[in-house]
Amino acid sequence: MRAVIAGLALLACAAPAAAQPVAADLCKSSAHHAFDFWIGRWTVTETKTGKPAGQSLIEQLYNGCALRENWSEPGYAGGSLNTFDAATGKWRQTWTDASGAWREFVGGIDDGKMVLTARVVPGRDPGKVVLERMAFTPNPDGSVRQYSDASRDHGKTWTERYDYTYRKAAS
Repeated sequence: MRAVIAGLALLACAAPAAAQPVAADLCKSSAHHAFDFWIGRWTVTETKTGKPAGQSLIEQLYNGCALRENWSEPGYAGGSLNTFDAATGKWRQTWTDASGAWREFVGGIDDGKMVLTARVVPGRDPGKVVLERMAFTPNPDGSVRQYSDASRDHGKTWTERYDYTYRKAAS
């Protein structure tokens, strides 16, 4: 019994020592906030048809160091964690969803748009690599366009996957 109590006491003392203080200004650069235009509660429609596509909540977290996306549509949900990697100068997005899909996108601001690309190995064709690209464009009216396309020939040609417009949801 003494050994158990001694072990618990050691754990209790060691736990606070492992926590490191976070600098308040660590993620304050403009690069860390280049994707802030996406923050908000959104109603999402197909850009070309105006048909409902889903709902999305984008939240800023962790002292401004990350954005979390929470996507939902009838019968489907998923989300991503987005952060600026100062060491590489790139934005990273990790996506996962209710189907078990997982993607790791990398990119940054290009001509006023956030452009992120993932290399995906299709389960039914493990010898191939598909590039999936997303471009988020802030519009003058406060909406955001998210356009996605894919390439099966290493970026020579691209095929549209979807084209969405995010509009602020009514409070």
